[in-house]
Amino acid sequence: MRRRSTTDQYIDLLLEALNARGFFVEQDPDLSRWRRCLEGMPGIVGINPSFDPAHHDFAPGGPQYWLRLSTIPNHPAHQMCKTSEVAAVIAFRLIETGRGGWIDWLRSGRLFSEKLGPLGTTKILLPRECNWTGRIGHHGGLVVAEAYRSQRLAYLLTHLIRAISIKRYGVDYHCGLVYENLYRSGIPLRVDGYGYARADLAMDGWIGAVGRFARMYTTQIDRAGMLAQIEAGPVPAMLAPEQTIAA
Repeated sequence: MRRRSTTDQYIDLLLEALNARGFFVEQDPDLSRWRRCLEGMPGIVGINPSFDPAHHDFAPGGPQYWLRLSTIPNHPAHQMCKTSEVAAVIAFRLIETGRGGWIDWLRSGRLFSEKLGPLGTTKILLPRECNWTGRIGHHGGLVVAEAYRSQRLAYLLTHLIRAISIKRYGVDYHCGLVYENLYRSGIPLRVDGYGYARADLAMDGWIGAVGRFARMYTTQIDRAGMLAQIEAGPVPAMLAPEQTIAA
């Protein structure tokens, strides 16, 4: 029997942790369904345009998908509720940067939209440290429903989607974009948070595709860093169902 890879074992541990909490994961290549799912979740004030088919011509079956985390019917963790409901979602797309690198995707506005004009360069910061080139896994659109924000679902889903991107696409980097309030919380760089290696201020001002003034930080981890995390295994405390720290 063929021995399962370290990455497969890592993914299994994360899926087992979700199952123990009474959740199951579905993968869906249609990001229009991700959008509709978000629109039906209470408290959503906007849709991340980086993953919105209204802003991009995603090829059917292309390197993009979303994960839908739902409750398992009749599971003790959910008072034996007979129906399933969505607890959290997260989206992913693979970006082949070309020679211009990640900075060109930010400066041109292509990351946010292929159907709107360029964002322009006013107050858009371009730190040299984040000009990565190659195959970049980009995640976003992470939302955890309020009723389930006490079970470290954000940790489990961000690490799960990164491990899948290593296994399936062999990415050189993985990155995200976070607003300043999330950056200031420390969650993107915490070992028991998103687990990124660094975060750099990339945008400060009017962001056309988002439709407001904002400060946004780009987060990143390289392939070596991701593989080191996988080799070390998930943070044990984050796997325990009884964990009660807010996601």
